[in-house]
Amino acid sequence: MTSRNAMLVAARLFAAVSISQYSYADWFFRGTPNNWAATAMTQTSATSFETCQLFGAGDSNGAPRFKIDRYGNWAQSFPATDYVVNANTRYKISFNTTNNSISAQVVSSCDQSGFSKVFPSLYFRGTANNWAATPMTLVGNNTWQLTVSLDGQTNQRFKFDVYGNWAQNYGDTNSDKILDQSGADIYQTGSGDYKITVNDQTRAFTLEKLACTQNCPVAVSTLGAVYTPEKTIFSIWSPDSANVKVKVNGITHNLQKVPDFNGYTNVYQVAVNGDLRLAEYSFLINGTEVRDPYGKMIKPQTNTNIVMDTSRTQLAGGWAPRPALVAREDAIIYEVHVRDFTIDPSSGVLTNNRGKYLGMVQAGTVLNGTKTGLDHLKELGVTHVQLLPVYDYATCDGLPDSDPCYNWGYDPRNYNVPEERYSQTPLDYENRMREFKTMVNEFHKAGIRVIMDVVYNHTFAKEMFETISSKYYTATDLSGTGNSIDADQPMVSRLIQDSLEYWVEEYGIDGFRFDLIGIFSYAEVEKWGRHLNTKFADRNLLLYGEPWNGYAGDSKEGQRVRYGTTRFMVEEHVGVFNGAFRDAIKGNNDGTSTAYMFNNLNPADGGWAIYDGMRASPYSANDSRNGTWFRNYSADPEQSINYISAHDNFGLWDKIYLSLASNVVQNSSHQVLSLTPPANLGYAKRVANFGMGIVFTSQGIPFVHAGDEFLRTKTNNEQMHIASAWNFGAHGGTHNTYNAPDGFNSIKWNNKISNAATFKYFKDLINLRRSHAGLRMTTNAEIAQYLAVARPAEFGGEVVTGHITSPRDSHDLFIVYNSGANRFVNLPAGVWAQVANTTGATNLTNLSAMAQVEGTAVTVFRKPR
Repeated sequence: MTSRNAMLVAARLFAAVSISQYSYADWFFRGTPNNWAATAMTQTSATSFETCQLFGAGDSNGAPRFKIDRYGNWAQSFPATDYVVNANTRYKISFNTTNNSISAQVVSSCDQSGFSKVFPSLYFRGTANNWAATPMTLVGNNTWQLTVSLDGQTNQRFKFDVYGNWAQNYGDTNSDKILDQSGADIYQTGSGDYKITVNDQTRAFTLEKLACTQNCPVAVSTLGAVYTPEKTIFSIWSPDSANVKVKVNGITHNLQKVPDFNGYTNVYQVAVNGDLRLAEYSFLINGTEVRDPYGKMIKPQTNTNIVMDTSRTQLAGGWAPRPALVAREDAIIYEVHVRDFTIDPSSGVLTNNRGKYLGMVQAGTVLNGTKTGLDHLKELGVTHVQLLPVYDYATCDGLPDSDPCYNWGYDPRNYNVPEERYSQTPLDYENRMREFKTMVNEFHKAGIRVIMDVVYNHTFAKEMFETISSKYYTATDLSGTGNSIDADQPMVSRLIQDSLEYWVEEYGIDGFRFDLIGIFSYAEVEKWGRHLNTKFADRNLLLYGEPWNGYAGDSKEGQRVRYGTTRFMVEEHVGVFNGAFRDAIKGNNDGTSTAYMFNNLNPADGGWAIYDGMRASPYSANDSRNGTWFRNYSADPEQSINYISAHDNFGLWDKIYLSLASNVVQNSSHQVLSLTPPANLGYAKRVANFGMGIVFTSQGIPFVHAGDEFLRTKTNNEQMHIASAWNFGAHGGTHNTYNAPDGFNSIKWNNKISNAATFKYFKDLINLRRSHAGLRMTTNAEIAQYLAVARPAEFGGEVVTGHITSPRDSHDLFIVYNSGANRFVNLPAGVWAQVANTTGATNLTNLSAMAQVEGTAVTVFRKPR
């Protein structure tokens, strides 16, 4: 075996036992006697180190031999070729650091102390040194000692070996701290440096934990890279491997396992001195480069994280006051993709701002005098924007703006890093963070809170975490992506909690929409909600998600987030999308089947799902229909997120257009193969108002997808009449434009002008909702007391009414949903005014006893107290 091959084998052995190295030593002995592990040498002068070793017959790769290793990591070792010695011989080995010279002197005994002893020698062997033979030192009569670094691994244990060949070994069968020859392994919990003392006459032994002096755990409150001008602390969870390093600016540093702290377990850590602001780093697990799961910044197109001094990214004028939100039910959510919102020139946004964080909040933009962008949102009246993923995602990684690559961002890599594609200066890492903060701050100045769409349920590929530990991922693919995250692992759950906290604390985020929250156990989601709402009790954060998974069977179905378990998260203020109400209003997501808003009453339901949805689908413990997917699930109205369309599936206008078209043929991937356009777009627009009118006047929290307020289509270049314009690639297209180009996805602001009536309707209904506390009741008990919902039998379920008498409001309200033809309905007692119909705000006064309501419409009446 050549010296080089021996080094490679030894390096692999060291990788398995790096936890046993002595961080306080400067030079290490590595050779056949200790199975090429790193054994600290004793410093005898400023430039001299010594060790005494008994060499046996060598190993399977050659004669007995050794090297001297500078750092214990093979970065620098001497001599160039292995130092070969005689078999079955004891040597005192000396090393001079001035000229790197080595001498090996044959000795009869390593003990030159003159102390009495029973054993000729004694070796420590255990999990801490991969069961290699590490010599102990005779420090007094019959007294042997050694300091070892224990790592706290599972089933940590050791024994003592007289000759280093297992011929005469000792354990502790009775756990009485007295050694027994050929006794049982000695188990020891805990981690850190321990002084082990053995009396070879009485066979008694002791372990004394020593105060940490080097590579000690540092008082940090989180993992990742924690920066100070003097040093940066690098920490990572590594439950499976002790071979943990970090490469910082090209220099590799070994991490040591540290005692559990702040709820973290199995953490490896190192402090690297110096001002490392903007230093490049990556962790190495078993030699494989991995991204930092807690990384705050990433270099595009690499696995290299960046050390950040976040204090340098603060806003010059500080944070503006957060927009007031008295109750979560006051929220009106607007879902939007950063690129979609401003990439089209019609947005009026400056060229360098288009598709960027700063484009989202550029004020004063217009198209032919019509407000666009941020001013449009203020005009519409929404309280929250929900941003499709804006953390670092895989697709389009680091590509220039000239590349039209597009993605929604549901392929995460680093959960805590702002996506570079939306930054004007992606390689100016501090400014990238500052741009994101500026966006949030400017939204706050405009009276709008910011929600992040987060995808903790999976990663782009398993390469993100799998080389750190397979424990990050579920055995069963729950998300449908092949890489579902297992939040039932405590440290994985903690990663998610820490990430959520980081975005709130560092970036001022006001809430989170969880992609496929249904793959998580509701108990874990409760923990996250409880932690966030305790730490940020004054924020009224919004937390909600999709209560389904990726169409997977789940052995833990009963403990996952579902309609039937949502009520358990009520104290933590966690809600879910009300898909049952959505389907009752519009029909299916990707096909042409229709429902209530299309004047198509499901006979099996008879309008009862609309009746329940108007009340925010309240849970009742006495309902015999309760179950995993029963539609009445919310223990508080804030738990019902009411919507018709979102980024997934057909948008509002595309769903209506296709459902009212004729001769529609779709394949199994929902792509459109043929269609004949609808004959009456006037009716189609009425359907859009009707459906969204139900959302805006129901209890719970309403949700709008960007552009629905002016009939945005995601057909290619708005060519809705052409079947091919509905499709992109093999499976994508209008129903799923996650990677389709701007021709499909960009918001064309001319639609706000051509569909001004629809915009006015949305604006008027939002204003109506914000003007009346009765539309935003905050408990199920309040709704039960002050909202009388009826389904008049004479209309067969086509008409659903709601009479609101909330004392928090200055008016009573009477709401009528009519899925049939024009008809007369009975009004509650008193004199009423009609304040909303199919066109939006109206003012028809002095109505009593009975009033006519239009078909395919929401009509709202108001009566002063």
